[in-house]
Amino acid sequence: MPNLDQVAKDDQAHRLAQKHYQIEEGITQIFQIKQRMNLDILRAEQVMLLEVNSNTIPSGIMPIRFGPNPSSGFKYPSVILEVTPDEFEKIQTHELPLPEGWELGELIPRVAEDLKAENLK
Repeated sequence: MPNLDQVAKDDQAHRLAQKHYQIEEGITQIFQIKQRMNLDILRAEQVMLLEVNSNTIPSGIMPIRFGPNPSSGFKYPSVILEVTPDEFEKIQTHELPLPEGWELGELIPRVAEDLKAENLK
């Protein structure tokens, strides 16, 4: 049986990713970042996304933290890690390592409605 808290966090991650796809033209991919269970519990209670953005500048691994925003439907704090496509390649080859305990999770694809709207531009 799935953990309901994890299901809620995954749902928030997907909704947040779709919002970011809508407002940031340069985002080509968004991945969830997973944390190994041996890290402290507070940090496990956040949604973490890695965004590949062709319009950003290379800055290495610089996570940006945001608090929860329940009135907008975002119960959990979030951490966004924005990287260039070149930095993403380096992350995949471990030349640019993620922080201790972080792992690249699932790709959150752009929803079809966003793709249609983008093609009409």
